[in-house]
Formats: sequence, structure tokens, C-alpha cells
Amino acid sequence: MLKHRKIATALAASGLALGLVGGLQATAQADPPSRGSANLATFEGRKIDLSQDWGAAKACVVWRGQDTVSCFRTAAERDAHAAKLSARQTPAVAAASCARPLHVYEHNDGRGRDLKFYDKGGAYQNLDRYNFNDKTSSYRTGSCKAHLAEHNGGRGYWYPGNTNANHYEKAMRSGWNDRVSSVLNY
Repeated sequence: MLKHRKIATALAASGLALGLVGGLQATAQADPPSRGSANLATFEGRKIDLSQDWGAAKACVVWRGQDTVSCFRTAAERDAHAAKLSARQTPAVAAASCARPLHVYEHNDGRGRDLKFYDKGGAYQNLDRYNFNDKTSSYRTGSCKAHLAEHNGGRGYWYPGNTNANHYEKAMRSGWNDRVSSVLNY
């Protein structure tokens, strides 16, 4: 009987340790809380705090591997900027990026404000940083698969629709319009 208790105690302790390690890993991969310069983007030569207001900006690129969050009045301007960034990326940045990004759109059919996310793996991108929390109505995956999560840090339910590479969803499934709070390319 004593031998069984020792085994049970050892198993419980190792399970607790694994749970703590898993919890630390999840914490390490979660996007830090929104505050300060983390929300700043470049727009027409000045900094704007996206978590507060986009102003005249309509299209932004988020590419942490390139150390940039940049916004533009039009998607064409944004796409030209992203093409320049792609042309000068290092092999390390290319390995940690999707060749074609995840787009999230404010309205159905890819209309309204939109964000492009290039980074692959690592931390979830919390959309409240970009004043886009619970505002996604359509999306387009790029060359990577994606997770669209209900809460910050990838918590809560994940969007049940197709999030495989190269998929366009012109309207979110029932119950998911304006419900996404974080995204991740993988």
C-alpha cells in the first residue's frame, strides 16, 4: 500500500510540474497587454496610437519580424510598402514569416479597415492593440494556416470555419461576426 502511495504522489507531482511548465509556455507565447508604444504605428511620417483611433488610416501592415506596424490611407499604398519590406527581408525573417499574410477586415466582403499580419508562430496578436477587438467580419488567410480566437492570447473558442492557407471567408459564420480578439499564423 505504501508503495502505491509513493507512486501516486510521484505521478501527481510530475503532473503538477508539467502543468506549470505548460502554463508558463502559454504565458510566454501570449501577446503582452496593450499599452504604450506597443500600439504605435507609423502613418504619414508620424506615430499614431492604433488602440485609440486610426484617424484617416484605412489599411495597416503588422510585421513584428520587420519591426514595423505601418498604416496607410489605401490598401494599395500599404501593399506597396509590404512589397518593399518583403524584398529586403533577411533569411531569418523569411523563416518566421508567411510569404502572404493573414488579412482581417472590418466588414463583410473584405471591406472597411483592414490589417495584414505576416508573422508566423510565436505570440498571438491581440487585436485590441489595433482597435480591432471584436470587429472582424471577414478574412483571408495567406500562405500560412491561422487561428482566429475568441479572446486575447488565443484563449476561448477558435473560429470553426476554414482557416487553412489560401482561404477567403467573405462573411464570418453565424455567431462569429465581430467576435475575434486574437490571431495567429502558423
